[in-house]
Amino acid sequence: MSRGNVTITKHNGTNCMIAICSGTLNLFNAKQIRAELEPLLSQEKLRVILDLEGLISIDSSGIGALVNFVLATRKHLNAMAIVVGPQEAVMRIFEITKLKSFFTIVNTIEEAVDLFD
Repeated sequence: MSRGNVTITKHNGTNCMIAICSGTLNLFNAKQIRAELEPLLSQEKLRVILDLEGLISIDSSGIGALVNFVLATRKHLNAMAIVVGPQEAVMRIFEITKLKSFFTIVNTIEEAVDLFD
């Protein structure tokens, strides 16, 4: 099983940040990924795309990391975090845990950028 990873980049032509999550998000790396996402919360106009296309599995600790990050973004004025492209297994977890409606979920990064406009 591949270890979880997050890479943060700026989306070209916009003020959106993209956090690309890959591998597995679980008890063993949720704290590290939470620490990597946290600096994004200091941005003035917070627009974050959580790209989960490469995330193959997630457990309750991983869910907690994502939920806490989204809740923290909602404390900022005009802030938004959008989830992009979760694989079927991850989407199933969101459905089972009733988090599908908690997250704003779209299929592509372009759709997410459009929601920010």
